[in-house]
Amino acid sequence: HLIEEVALVQVLPAGWEIENIRLTGEARPGWMSRWSLNREEYLDVRDDRVMWFFDLRYGGTYDFVVKLNTVTVGEFTMPPAIAEAMYNNDFKASKAWPKVRVKAR
Repeated sequence: HLIEEVALVQVLPAGWEIENIRLTGEARPGWMSRWSLNREEYLDVRDDRVMWFFDLRYGGTYDFVVKLNTVTVGEFTMPPAIAEAMYNNDFKASKAWPKVRVKAR
């Protein structure tokens, strides 16, 4: 089974910055080598969100990673991650996150 043209969107709280490693050329840490990354057909990185676009195979494993820098200490409510088939209303999912605490170093 295949769900075509899935969009996964993660909006981030204010006070968090996305570090786009595609622009810096930074390598991922070695401990990520077993993850199933880069399966998206298109990646859109914006100031406040990341959007991955891909086809989803039933039973497949997909990992999505974004490098973040926090600039504000405090407790944040993560907006839910939303995945939906762009052209098929039968497929939509969201995942709520617990509150996230950013502590000073």
